Amino acid sequence: MTKDSGPEPVESAGEPADEIDGEEWAVPDCPRCGRPVWVVTVTGPITATASPCGCSVAPGTLERE
Repeated sequence: MTKDSGPEPVESAGEPADEIDGEEWAVPDCPRCGRPVWVVTVTGPITATASPCGCSVAPGTLERE
């Protein structure tokens, strides 16, 4: 009689995060403070706020090419 060691590990459908091309997951740096920017909230035609740093930036400054 063998003791069951538990369920088989579940394999991920995709690649592990540390094996994905760094370019694919790169986030831009804030042009004012240099910290990574995840979201830019546009509050007017010429005003926006980078998050999480909170710096004011011009809309479109951090767009990808």
